[in-house]
Amino acid sequence: MMRNRTTAPSFSKGELVRPVTGGRVAWRRLTDTERQAWYEQHAEDCRAGRDTWHDSAGEPRLAPNDTYFDLRTDMTLTVLRARVSAPAGYGRVKDCCEVFCPNNGETLYVSRHALTNRW
Repeated sequence: MMRNRTTAPSFSKGELVRPVTGGRVAWRRLTDTERQAWYEQHAEDCRAGRDTWHDSAGEPRLAPNDTYFDLRTDMTLTVLRARVSAPAGYGRVKDCCEVFCPNNGETLYVSRHALTNRW
């Protein structure tokens, strides 16, 4: 069965690309150190009365899996892997690229629909 979806642009490893739109379109997984720091900050906030240890259903709060980055349309990114099924939350996102952002030195995941190689 064919799905009616628009095809994502195709890129190659090492190609320079730019975001089509600005905003929070890039992400990466949190490291274990960052997740531990989140739990420590959350515990400190709970002890100080600034937050509760649970959500509205009484479940303990969990640290996020990902951190997101704002990209501007004038940024130039380098494609590290052109076709990636990227981890996001507790699932995966298809039609992504793994890119290197020289502005912040991070390796990020971005949807291929949000990138262009046309200047």
